Order: sequence, then structure tokens, then C-alpha cells
Amino acid sequence: MVLAGVGLAVDRFDAAHPVPTHLMYALDAGTGTARWLSHEDDPQSWTAGYVDGTVSVADDFPGLGDGELRAGPAQAANLPAPKLETLSDTRSGDQRVLRVRMLPQRPVRLLTLHVDTTTAQVRSATVAGRDVPVKARDGRWGFGVVFHAPPPEGVEVTLTLVPKAGQVNLRAMDASDGLSGLPGFRARPADVGVVGSHSSEMLAVARTYPL
Repeated sequence: MVLAGVGLAVDRFDAAHPVPTHLMYALDAGTGTARWLSHEDDPQSWTAGYVDGTVSVADDFPGLGDGELRAGPAQAANLPAPKLETLSDTRSGDQRVLRVRMLPQRPVRLLTLHVDTTTAQVRSATVAGRDVPVKARDGRWGFGVVFHAPPPEGVEVTLTLVPKAGQVNLRAMDASDGLSGLPGFRARPADVGVVGSHSSEMLAVARTYPL
């Protein structure tokens, strides 16, 4: 009986031993829609106040992966997506070489760029002057790159494409840390903590650019 009592005391969450929780915020700056997201399979009571179902974010936020996440509606914050500047656009035969710069509009820790492979096949790609492997993935956004710690002046990407449509769709996303100040976010109480994960407290903003 004494051992059982000790076990219960250790398992109880409090300010000294807060329950780990996972929460992200994802905003589509093009549509003005947002959602809360979580990797928790069985959401803790605090997280359950934000998420109420399960969705795949593969189409809207390919930079967050292609698995299913817990999700719930969120109020859209007034935050900009990364800008995508066209530096050059040339065509030769069946190929189109598109050189763009991804330019974050706020302090972020990563940038992602995905190509809608229903609009173009990717033959080769370079990011910040380095060749990257072209490995097809399932789904609409069949090619993508992630760049960590982008400089304020942005990141240059060159894509050699075989167009399948009149325009190629590119999905740009950036991500920062911290949810404080977002509409609808409530500070965690003392007995609620943050799980150790690279995506905990992530704030992602994305937009599709047809070029």
C-alpha cells in the first residue's frame, strides 16, 4: 500500500513536474485561414482546448509533414508569409528554369519550398548554390526543400522544370518559435509544460505562388 501511494504521488503533474504538451499554429496567408495542430495522440486536457479532430496537413502545409495531426480551428493572425521573388525565368525546349528568392518577412528559424508536381516535373534543383537531390514524394507537393536558419536576405533557389500546365505552383512556408500573442492563445498554467520537440510551439505561415 505504501509503494502504491508513492507511485501515485510521482505520477501526479504539478508545477515541479508539469505535464508535457505539444501545440503548433499554422496560418495560410493566402486564404486567411488558420488552425491549431498537435502531435499528441491522446491530447492532454489543456491541448484538447485547441484541437478537436484529426486531419492531414499534407496539402495545406507540406512543410509540416504528411502524417495526420490533431487539429482545431484558430483565428487568423495578421502575419505575412515569406515573399517569393522571381529573379529569372527562362525556357528552352521542354524545360523551364526558374530562379527565385525566398525572403522571410519576419524572424524565422526555417523556410520550406514545395513544388506542385501536378503542374511541373522537377528535373534538378539548387538551394543557396548547392545541388539538392530530387526525390519524388507522394501527394500534390511532390518535391520540397527545407532550409534552416535562413539569413535575412533570403535564400535563392533554382528549379529546372518540365511544365505540365501553364503555371507552376510553389508553396512557400516559414516557421518561428513561440505562440504568445497569437489570438486565442492562453498561457499555460504552472502544471502544463512543453514537450521536447523541434516542432513544439512552432508558428508556421504559408502561401501558394502560381508562377
